[in-house]
Amino acid sequence: MIAMATKTKSKHPFAEILESKGGDLRIYKESDLVTGTVTAITNNRIWLDIDDGRFIGIISNRELAEEGIVAPDFKVGDQITASVLIPESEEGFMVLSIRDALQNQGWEALEARKAKDEIFDVKVVEANRGGLIVEADGLRGFLPVSQLAPEHYPRVGSDRDEILARLAEFEGKTMTVKILDLDKNINKLIFSERTARREEFDKLVSGIKVGDVIEGKVSGIVDFGIFVSLGQLEGLVHISEISWDKVNHPGDFAKVGATVKVQVIGIDDDKISLSMKRLESDPWLEVIKDFKVGQEVEGLVTQIMPFGVFVKVNEKVDGLIHISELAHEHITDPGTVVKEGDRLKVKVIDLGPDSHRLGLSLKALTKPTMVVSGAPVVKVPPVGVKNSLDQLGLSAGVVKKLREAGINSVEDLSKKTEAELESIPGIGKVSAAKIIASMKK
Repeated sequence: MIAMATKTKSKHPFAEILESKGGDLRIYKESDLVTGTVTAITNNRIWLDIDDGRFIGIISNRELAEEGIVAPDFKVGDQITASVLIPESEEGFMVLSIRDALQNQGWEALEARKAKDEIFDVKVVEANRGGLIVEADGLRGFLPVSQLAPEHYPRVGSDRDEILARLAEFEGKTMTVKILDLDKNINKLIFSERTARREEFDKLVSGIKVGDVIEGKVSGIVDFGIFVSLGQLEGLVHISEISWDKVNHPGDFAKVGATVKVQVIGIDDDKISLSMKRLESDPWLEVIKDFKVGQEVEGLVTQIMPFGVFVKVNEKVDGLIHISELAHEHITDPGTVVKEGDRLKVKVIDLGPDSHRLGLSLKALTKPTMVVSGAPVVKVPPVGVKNSLDQLGLSAGVVKKLREAGINSVEDLSKKTEAELESIPGIGKVSAAKIIASMKK
C-alpha cells in the first residue's frame, strides 16, 4: 500500500502580519498623528520606522527649517510624532509633517488651558500698531492694546508711530495672560493680560469705594484724559471730569509726576474712573440759583444755528431754544422765526446741569395753530418739570448725549422714533430701547 503524502497549506505573508499584530492593522489617513522611530537622517530627509516596519515615513528637512528645527536636533533611535500629509506617495513612503503635528498639539494644549481658565505666560514675538504678536504652545496669537494691563498701556495719545515704539519695547519679553477667544477653524487666537490680572485687581480694589477722595500721582497724559497711579492700581480722569471749565487739552491741568487729589466715581470691570472737578462746587449752580423750570425770562438772540437759537439771558447765562421749541408747527430753518438781535420772552424748560446752558422754549408762550381741516388743536405737553428729561429716570450720561443732539425735553423725545434715537452718537440700540420704555411709563 502506497502511503499518501499530506500537503501542508502555507500562510499568506499579509495574514502573518495580521496575526502578529493580533488582527489590529491600522490604516492611516491624511491628518492622522503617527509616532515613528528615526532610522536614518540624510541631507534632505528624516526617515522613520512606523508600526514595526509596516510603513516607512519621511519628513522633509526644509519643513523643519521653516519651523526653526534643524536635522541634527534628531538622532537615530529618537521618537517623533508627526501628522500624515500623504498616506502613500508614488515612491511608496508615508509623507509626514512635524509642522502640522506641532499645530495640532498646540491647539489641543491651548483648548485645555481655556477650558481650565488658566493663567500662563506667553512670549512677545513682535509688535504692531494694534497690539502684540505673542507665542504660546508653538502657536502665535494676538494681544490687543486694549487688553494690556494698565501699567503696560502706551500713554502717548493718538500718535500711532509712538504707540508702536512703546509696544516694540515688549518684544522678546514674557507676559502673563488668559485666552480671551480661540477658534482653530479660522485660526483665531486672542489673549488678554487685563483678564489675567482681574483677580489681583479685585483684591486691590476691595478697599476702595465710589465716592472716596484719594491722592495719587499723574502717571500719564493722553488726549482723552489723565492717568493717575494709586499705588498698585491706576485710574483715569476722563477729559470731561477734569474741570468745570472748558478743557482744550488735559496737559493744561496736570503734569506727569504731579500729586493730585481725585474722587472715585466708578469701578467697572478692571477700570477705575476718577474725577478732579467734582472736588469743587459746580459754578453753574451758583450762576443759575435765581432761575427755575417754568420761569419766564427775556433774552437777546445772539446766534442762529440749524438746530436752534442761542439766547443771552444775562451777562453770565446763555440759553438754547432748540428748533423744536421755536414754534408749534414744524420748521426747518430757525431763521424764519427769529433774527439775530431780537429780544424774546421765553420760558425755562431745563436748567442745563450737564450742558451749562438753559433750555428755553418760545412756543411754550404762544398758542398752538389750529389745523385747517377742522382737526383739533395740536396738543402740547405741559412745560416745566413734567417736560424735563430729568423726570424720565435716565442716566446722566444718556441725558447728556440727548442734549448734545439737541433733544432738551420730553416733547423733543416724543418726536423721535427708536431708530432715530439709535443713530444718535453714544446712544445705541440698548439705550434707545430704555428711552422708549421710559416714555411709556
